[in-house]
Amino acid sequence: MAHEATEQVSREEIVKLYYDYAHGAGNGALLDGWSVSSFIFTPPWQDRPWPPRDKYSGAASDEALGLVA
Repeated sequence: MAHEATEQVSREEIVKLYYDYAHGAGNGALLDGWSVSSFIFTPPWQDRPWPPRDKYSGAASDEALGLVA
């Protein structure tokens, strides 16, 4: 964590953008019931709510993650 590259993104950005990867939906795949990936640019990650802390209790919906209206 002392490397300067670790300062390029925040923990919040990583958690919000890579939420679907944490559930095994990489390479453009979508989680069941999702219509968009968490790795999209709109809405901006700063405007999205934090995902649930407990990733093992099931995946939050794309609505709950602020990905769709």
